Amino acid sequence: MMPENDVRSKHKSQRLVGYSLGACSKTCSRRLYACVLRTHKGCGYIITCVMLTLLSFAGSSPLFAATNEAIKSRVVLAQDISAVNGFDVDAVKARRLVTAGIESLTGKRDEATAWATLVSSNDVVGIKIDTQSAPLLATHRAVVEAIADGLRAAGVAATNIIVWDRDASKMIAAGFLTVEQPSRPRSFRSLVVSPNGWDATAVYDYRVVGRLVWGDLLFGKVDSNIDTHSHLPLVLTKTITKLINVPVLHDHDTCGIAGCLYNISVGAVDNQRRFEMFSQRNDPAIAEICTMPQLRGKLVLNAMDGLVGGYAGGPAFKPEYSWNYGGLLFSRDPVAVDAVALELLEAKRREANVSAIGFQASHITTAGRLGLGQSERAKIDLITATP
Repeated sequence: MMPENDVRSKHKSQRLVGYSLGACSKTCSRRLYACVLRTHKGCGYIITCVMLTLLSFAGSSPLFAATNEAIKSRVVLAQDISAVNGFDVDAVKARRLVTAGIESLTGKRDEATAWATLVSSNDVVGIKIDTQSAPLLATHRAVVEAIADGLRAAGVAATNIIVWDRDASKMIAAGFLTVEQPSRPRSFRSLVVSPNGWDATAVYDYRVVGRLVWGDLLFGKVDSNIDTHSHLPLVLTKTITKLINVPVLHDHDTCGIAGCLYNISVGAVDNQRRFEMFSQRNDPAIAEICTMPQLRGKLVLNAMDGLVGGYAGGPAFKPEYSWNYGGLLFSRDPVAVDAVALELLEAKRREANVSAIGFQASHITTAGRLGLGQSERAKIDLITATP
């Protein structure tokens, strides 16, 4: 496989879209990473090299959805309205929802075996949560505890389960940075990325400049504090071997939905504010960041927390636009989950006489076009799991 630096140096006259994703001409053992190079020619760009991702579905291999359009993606809905009362979540019922969802998704009849299809006892598993609208509209700790229980049942040590997000204050508000009770063993570790947890070598270079703020890697290190680079977290690139994505079911005024794709891209890098400038709607940034191999090669599960959802005014928490959905969506395909979730949000907005927002979620279509999963609803099977 050709290292990133070699690809960049060999194609001096070309512009790499987002990131070098692997070899231009060689197969990488069990999977091929996409390498998309565009050469400037006249007024436009032409694609000079494309290798679609082919990720193994066997065992615990990391994967997004298959890019073969003939293959449908599978999304499992585990729902129990009684699991939520106001903003209080019943931890026992949340655990049942997680178990039902993962068993249905994997086709296994017991929790440990189901989780063992995704991870092994040797893995270090990162759980990316969404706390941007904490405390009341964030990934619920009860859901994460249930996931951690399942991972431990599959043999993953609690010290090798890392729950992470960018902002310490938000993680505190959501209940993920707390002092554990001495009598209760820790079920996972919590980690805050900003300000010192960025990987200077894992760069997404995008044409729009952004004004850096405290917490960005290059803040105070470049002229005028403006830059075109965003960075992935070290916990993602250097520490974990598998990634579980646990976003929240809520809308986003700029890009339609802050779902699975958003959570592990714009919700995970620094210098991200620029992606919403000039009516970009975070597109194509969301999809292009998701193609980066350090992320794409480790993602094994998406579990969207829809126990409480937000259907308007997002991503900020608006109590008048929140509702108890009582559901969790599971899939190995982040694009498919977002497509299903957007459908749910649109239905809720129609019910509340709020204007449609789906047209703003163009990043879902872009992600499908880049081979990250199925964006067309007709190519997604939605299955209900009974807890």
